[in-house]
Amino acid sequence: MKKVALILFVSFCFGTLFAQESIKLQNAGNDALNAKDYATALSNYEKALAVWGTAPQDSVMLYNCGYCAIQVKDYDKAIKYYNLAAAHNYKAADASFKVAVLYKFQKNNEAYLKAINEGIAKYPDNTNFKGELSKNFLLEGVGHYNGGNSLLKAAIDKVNAKKYKDANDPGYKAEIAKAKKEFSDAIPSFDKAMELNPADTKARDLKAACEKQIKAL
Repeated sequence: MKKVALILFVSFCFGTLFAQESIKLQNAGNDALNAKDYATALSNYEKALAVWGTAPQDSVMLYNCGYCAIQVKDYDKAIKYYNLAAAHNYKAADASFKVAVLYKFQKNNEAYLKAINEGIAKYPDNTNFKGELSKNFLLEGVGHYNGGNSLLKAAIDKVNAKKYKDANDPGYKAEIAKAKKEFSDAIPSFDKAMELNPADTKARDLKAACEKQIKAL
């Protein structure tokens, strides 16, 4: 019985020492963060986490790790810590959005779109996610709109160059049909952009331009 008590006492002492050490390192990290010494802050925070023990991890420190990692341009590490902060429900929407932006910065389009779609599903009223998704739909629509204009111009140029006889030439009609499809495909994207951001006048104007082109063709 005495042996068990001794083991428990020693374990308690070590646990207390580790807790004190982790708090000391966390405070050192906070001091470095306030001094904008981000590399030192991140190092101290990570050392604190390493000896944190079984107590729930400090979610603010996890978020701060993400911020410091961005400042030292370690973007993979920033993603890791922002995901942990979100998992611990600290500024979860903001942390998740930062993860999406970091993927975008890294040109990891697949991970970026996945993060944006997951974010809008979890936080449907979050203006950051709504704004980012709206921009994506706008760009998607612009791609179709520009594609339609390119096809239309190419078809007209071929008529002018006598490669097509006139507007009744089967080749010309086929090109125009492709252009109309591009303009038609653009409209749903612009609608989605405006649904997320009703103030998006560019999406509204481009949708009107597509509708005008479709009627003219």
